[in-house]
Formats: sequence, C-alpha cells, structure tokens
Amino acid sequence: MTESLMEQLSRLQLGESGDKIHLQYKDEHRLATQCLAQQSRRSLAIFTYDLDPYVYDQADFLDAVKQLAIASQLSKIRVLLQNNDRVQKQGHRLLEMARRLSSKIEIRRPKTDYLNYLENFLVVDATGYVKRGVYHRYDGEVCFACRLEAVKYENFFNEVWECSEPDSDLRRLYL
Repeated sequence: MTESLMEQLSRLQLGESGDKIHLQYKDEHRLATQCLAQQSRRSLAIFTYDLDPYVYDQADFLDAVKQLAIASQLSKIRVLLQNNDRVQKQGHRLLEMARRLSSKIEIRRPKTDYLNYLENFLVVDATGYVKRGVYHRYDGEVCFACRLEAVKYENFFNEVWECSEPDSDLRRLYL
C-alpha cells in the first residue's frame, strides 16, 4: 500500500469526505475498514462471506467495535455471515466479543437465497461504506460520505437481516 493512500485514508472524515477511493490490496481494505469503524457513532452493518480475519480480526478494528458497543444504549453492530466454516475452525475475536456483548452485537446467517451473494461490504451509520465486489478478492472501494450508496447497501442488508436467523452453529453451550 502506498504511503499516500495510508495518509489519505487516515485523514478522511465520516460524513464529510465524499470521494470514492479504489482499493485493491488487503492492507488497504483493513485500514479503510478500521478507519470507518473508528468513526462510527450509531451502527455497523457487515455483510461478509467468512469474516475475513485479516480485516475483521484485528485489534484496532475490534477496539472500535467495542467502543461503539459500549458508547450508547442505541448502538448496534450486526453481522451477516454467509459461511461460518473458518470462524468455527480457527476462532475469531469478533465472535467472542459478540458472545460477551450479545445485546449489542448480533451475528446471523442469511437465508439460502443470499448465501451465494458475491459482494461483501461494511456500512457505517448509513453514511459511509467499504465494499469488495467479490468476497475472495480485495478489489473494491471505500467512501466516507456517500449516503445514497450507503443507504442502498444498508437497505439490502436490512432486507436480508429480516429473513435471516441467528447462526446456531456459532452458539456456545454452557453446561
């Protein structure tokens, strides 16, 4: 990742910086996701194939999620996870956090109709987003102030969320 892109991403402000920035490397996606999450005040909506650990299991991102979760009674973090195999086999700190903060962080599995949806995205406060056109490639974009696109993604997320269910495979049984 070029130094100038790192500097540019770290200067962008949610709701103010409306330029779309093309992303093509995993470091860029990790930093863009982290920067957006750190500025969230109300909500995170994550539509993901496998909770890519390089993006979502990083300390700075997880700190931002935790801060959002404890900052307000109204804050919410929702995750639609298409495939839980990697999370079950390798573990994931976001899953552990969701178990501890279950009233704030919820992980669901989309209905079968949406399990093969290729695009993955994160929407922050219905204002900014970061997306990948295909979940297994890092080619995508980030925008910190693109309300129309962010609302489009959030509306799609809400539609899928309404017909999804908690992922029973991720529940921990305490005996």
